[in-house]
Formats: sequence, C-alpha cells, structure tokens
Amino acid sequence: APRTPRTSTRIRSTRPPTTPTVAMQIFLLAPLALIAPQTPTFAHATVTMQSALRSTRAAVAMKSSALDGTMVGDYGFDPLNLASTDLNLGSANEKERSPAYVLRDYREAELRHGRLAMLAAIAWPVQELVNPVLSRALREPDFLSQLGGMSPSVLNGGLGLGPIPFTIAAFAVLIAAVDLKSIQLKGEVGENWLPGDFGFDPLNILGGASLEAKRDMQLKEINNGRLAMVAVTVFVIEEFFAKTSIVALNPLLFKPIYEYVDFQKFMDGAFAISSFRTN
Repeated sequence: APRTPRTSTRIRSTRPPTTPTVAMQIFLLAPLALIAPQTPTFAHATVTMQSALRSTRAAVAMKSSALDGTMVGDYGFDPLNLASTDLNLGSANEKERSPAYVLRDYREAELRHGRLAMLAAIAWPVQELVNPVLSRALREPDFLSQLGGMSPSVLNGGLGLGPIPFTIAAFAVLIAAVDLKSIQLKGEVGENWLPGDFGFDPLNILGGASLEAKRDMQLKEINNGRLAMVAVTVFVIEEFFAKTSIVALNPLLFKPIYEYVDFQKFMDGAFAISSFRTN
C-alpha cells in the first residue's frame, strides 16, 4: 500500500506577543532611578553656583565705591578707596550698609570740616593782623606776641593762654550741638536726608532757587571748603617750620595796602595836588 506522505502541520500560537508589563517596566527602569536624579541635581548645583557668583559680584559691586558722579563735587578722585570703607561707629552693629549711606556720612564729615576750615582760614591771618591793634586799644595783654606773632595751635603752642581754652571749649560745645542736630535730622527725614542740610539759611539765599542753582551753590561750598582745609594745613606747616606768622611770610596776601610805600607816596601826591585846587 502506498505510503501516505506525512505532512507536518506547524501550529501557530494564537497568543499575542509578549509585551513588558508594568511591573517589568518598573523593574527595568528601577536602576535608572538611581542615576536620573543626578542630572537635575547637577543642573541645580550649576544654577546655584551661577547664582552665588552673581550674588558675589553684586556684593562686590555693593561694597565698591559709590563715586559714580551723581553726588555734587564728585570728581572720582579716591586713590585710597576710602569711600568704600565704612568707619562709622554704627557699622559695628550694621555690617551690610549700602555704599551710598557710607558716602553720605563721609560727605557730612567733609562739609563740617570744610565749613570749619573756611572760618579758620579767615580767622587765622585776621587775628594775627588785628590782635596787636585790639590789645593796644583795649589795653589787654598781647598773647600772640608771646608766640612771635603766630596764631595759637597744637604745633605753635599757646592754647592755654588767656581766654583761649574757653574759646576751644565753646567750639567743642557747638560741634556737639551740631552732631546732635544731625542725628535728629537723620531720624526725622530718613531716606531724604541731605548731608550738611540743617535748614539754616537766614539770608534765604536758596529760597525759590532751582535744582540746578542749588547744586551749583553746593558745588561752590564743597570746593571752597576743600581749598580752605588745604590752606589751614599749609598755615600750620609753614608757621611750624618757619617760626614766623603767616602774615609775615605772605605780605602780598595779608599786608594792608596802606602800609606799602608806593601807595603812601601815591596818596600823598594825590592829596597834595588836591590841596592846591581852588573853586
């Protein structure tokens, strides 16, 4: 009998292809969970570092000088970088004061010293000129003659002569009063406090003045104050080394014009001619 050929029939499975289950996906992806968070952490650290650098730059900028030309009399000259050094006693408790506040304190001190120096620059030679005349007129002792005609000072001495100690004490009281007034104004005005502005203007010079006029007047005051501080320093140094008065050292500046021989001759000739005139 003929053999029946064997046919192999491959039975195909009807089960759908295996797909990863949720559990399997979690199992496969679980190791990545230990790595994946590192990327955001690194990115966050990078951002944090950049923020720290920006904060550092900002802090350095805040600590740098506030001399940007906006303040009257600001020429940007600060070779020792003093404007960024906070020497105020209050800085011991308030470490992070703005450079603008530090600069305002320095401007307040500069104005006070400049105003006092302007008075001293006038009083120094005037007392050397007038004191001998007043002492003779009032029949009082000529204390400057004991110092060779020089003004009393720390280097020249003579601060204990006559009424000089009382004068120094009176100035100390006035300076203390100005300090107390300044502290009071800072507390009342607050952020709008203007260095050197004590509301003292008896002649009403700035009454109704424009902003530009006020700034111009402030510039003149600060420049004259700086020049006066230099002048008083020169007075002290010159008298200390030369051992003679400023009036004698600089006759062209302080010698009265009527003491010049040429002026006396001119006046004598002018009056002599006028005495011979008739109507």
